[in-house]
Amino acid sequence: MFDQFHNVISNVSETISTYEDQLGKPVIGVMPAYFPMELIDAAGGYPVQLWGNNMPLQMADTYLQSYCCTVARSVLELEMKGGANMVKAYAFTSICDTLINLREIYRRLFDKPTFELAIPSTQTAQARRKYLKDIVDSVTNGLENVTGKKITQKSLKEASEIYARSRELHRKLYDIRQTKPGLIKNYDFYAALKAGFFLPRTEHNDMLQSLIQKLEELAAPTSNRPKILMSGMVFDPIQTYKIFDEIDVHIVDDDFANGWRTASKSEFNYEDIYEGVTEYIFNPSPCCCVYNPDIDRHDYLLKKVKSSGAQGVIFWYVKFCEPDAFDQPQLIAKLKQEGIPATTIEIELSMTNFDSVKTRINAFCEMLEE
Repeated sequence: MFDQFHNVISNVSETISTYEDQLGKPVIGVMPAYFPMELIDAAGGYPVQLWGNNMPLQMADTYLQSYCCTVARSVLELEMKGGANMVKAYAFTSICDTLINLREIYRRLFDKPTFELAIPSTQTAQARRKYLKDIVDSVTNGLENVTGKKITQKSLKEASEIYARSRELHRKLYDIRQTKPGLIKNYDFYAALKAGFFLPRTEHNDMLQSLIQKLEELAAPTSNRPKILMSGMVFDPIQTYKIFDEIDVHIVDDDFANGWRTASKSEFNYEDIYEGVTEYIFNPSPCCCVYNPDIDRHDYLLKKVKSSGAQGVIFWYVKFCEPDAFDQPQLIAKLKQEGIPATTIEIELSMTNFDSVKTRINAFCEMLEE
């Protein structure tokens, strides 16, 4: 059932090139995270999400210090090595200092347009909307210049419906994983999500719909293995989920920026593009990189753990991600106050040896069993 998803993530360049030719649309590289891809689709672009990769880092360190996160360093490495030649332009958000600086590096090094959706740190939704108005106008104008097409009410409505359907299917897949622990292997689950980073959204929707229909017909396996919730910015390196499957641990939910935090977003408000962008960025799931005083992340995560039936939480920490590092001590303290075990596992996207990761996962799950 999952072979087609694994095939996509094993042949990313081939997949993107194939659909670029079929669609006849310019490929827009979307840098993490929270850029409304509805805008790119409505402008006639083909968005692909770049959340980093596990290639060896050799050239990126010329421009980014080794203490920058491997998400940024690995996507820069990809461009510098010519692995992203099909990408015609890049869409950035300002979720951290590293990504803000990365955009400036791209502007200096590469002859490709870049757009930045600067995310405001303001107290009220009204202030956010006011700030974003000029920013959104700049982004949409930039997209239209690259694609040669105008964003219309009709194209925005069609894109909104496609991506709303996509996130609905993602939520159904999450629900199946939570209500039928062990039915979907962890490695397969995240392969199904990751394939959507590179496929046209309608194609991925069809694949997910077919998968969900098959999974809904299957009974939940009997299991008393540990159930955990994962939290972090990215769920990569995807190879690590083979470790969870080998140990027979059930990830029943997550709070990843490229996982549930994106899947939880509602339909884009195409009738008011500024309100649509504001709601998309700030709601409904809180993030360490997006300041929203209206949502308490501690209570949110605690509620999520209890509703999922997870027995413990693993914070999947990409090394040198400062926003995520700042939040973790308080979140862990809150969980432990409620008697919920939690631990942090530090990873880098470029890592190839996972022995230490396996040891940490194994030790934490043994603690849960005891």
